[in-house]
Amino acid sequence: MGVPNNNIFSLQDVVDEVNPTTDDLLDCVSDAVAASYDTNYYTAPATSMLEFRNYSSVVSLTSFVIDNSFAYGSAQSACSLGSGTTLRTLYHDGSGTYPAIGDIIYQDSAGQFPYGTANWYYIPSLDGWIQINDDNEVVDTGICLN
Repeated sequence: MGVPNNNIFSLQDVVDEVNPTTDDLLDCVSDAVAASYDTNYYTAPATSMLEFRNYSSVVSLTSFVIDNSFAYGSAQSACSLGSGTTLRTLYHDGSGTYPAIGDIIYQDSAGQFPYGTANWYYIPSLDGWIQINDDNEVVDTGICLN
């Protein structure tokens, strides 16, 4: 159901949605899933209960496939060395078919496990690449020019 999208929700609303180990705000913050926050109210890391406004444990992520052979050191390397032989399905929290700048990349469809380290990754079906930072956020994208 989610935490209400207003300023008058209670800690119990947050506890009911997050289902933390112990029923306190600190544990809610520890057990919360980043992809479940409403980015209109949340900045990482959460520092107040109001950042749980519109939080929902029902996450809608979009799958896409990368070449999982390597994490490349540049967009040029991703394009020239990337292939479609060793594939891995990942997920992003954006609304498009492929990740866009600002999207967060996850290993799982529930958004519980962020993926990767700061590098470039090849997307075979797009013949393109994404660059993510250490926070698993897409910071750049592009199409390979062969």
